[in-house]
Amino acid sequence: MRLGLIYQPANSNSQYRAIIPMRALERRGHAVIWPKEPDVVPREFLQCDLVHCYRHTRIDDLRRLSARGVAISFDNDDNLAAAEISPQGNGLDAHRLNKRLAREMRRVATLADLTTTTTEPLAESYRAAGADNVVVIDNHLPSDMFAFGSKARHEGVVIGWVAAGEHRLDLERIPIVEALERLLDTHPQVRVLTVGVRLPLDSPRYEHIASVPFEDLLPIVSRMDIGIAPLVDTAFNRSRSNVKLKEYSSGVTTWLASPVGPYHGLGEKQGGALVGDGDWFVAIDELIRNPRKRKRLAKAVLKWAKAETIEHYAADWESEFLQASCPAHIGCERG
Repeated sequence: MRLGLIYQPANSNSQYRAIIPMRALERRGHAVIWPKEPDVVPREFLQCDLVHCYRHTRIDDLRRLSARGVAISFDNDDNLAAAEISPQGNGLDAHRLNKRLAREMRRVATLADLTTTTTEPLAESYRAAGADNVVVIDNHLPSDMFAFGSKARHEGVVIGWVAAGEHRLDLERIPIVEALERLLDTHPQVRVLTVGVRLPLDSPRYEHIASVPFEDLLPIVSRMDIGIAPLVDTAFNRSRSNVKLKEYSSGVTTWLASPVGPYHGLGEKQGGALVGDGDWFVAIDELIRNPRKRKRLAKAVLKWAKAETIEHYAADWESEFLQASCPAHIGCERG
């Protein structure tokens, strides 16, 4: 296949939903046209079998491609219709922005020959809007990502949380700060490290990193011994991917997560455990006091990470793209 790619914005989400899958397809022998600007539609796309769009909502661009026989694949991985926070904050303007973006994405999904997303709740929302070919493909890291499967040497026990701005609600509604404060007071060897979200922790053993380029994520995660993923039970969080746990796992970091949405059904086989809202201190304290259990879970977590890389799932993207582009070019039916 000859594939084109558009994505907006350029962030870790577009890595998982656009860049990583396309690089994997290149390794499988397909040609990919990479735009000089992520959200620009080059003229060369007219020669493509399929153009994959991550959150690109300029529907006139896509209609022109479709009218010339180019198949369109659209992807979105966040339930913006249910989001309570946007980059503009969590007030009325942010709510209106999220609703408008969600409407635009539904319009594009109904135009597209294929819509891909990360979870079944999101897939159902697009089917309900009229999209007739919606497929769930989860997020996956590449096995050749820098520091994949490596562990950084460090002192003590590091509790880590990688969380972007939308996790402010989880921070407000789950007593995770109180649990971490108690753990710092109880265990002098414990340190806390967060990437993205800043916690109100007044301790010299707390480190905050505002942001990390995607390609440098795993060296940071590899410094953690216990990665946490607290989620409030909301419609937005129930639509999220489980990739946070895969990131921890790829850095050989045992994880603890809320039993919400994407994390349901995961546990010790994947190198971690599920934790109720009020049980964070007890769950983390147990792992701190039990290095043998942490070591056993670290083996499980790495085994799971190696089985969940994009190399194992690139064929899913390939198959769906082939089926979506087939009717547009050679008149065959979708399988």
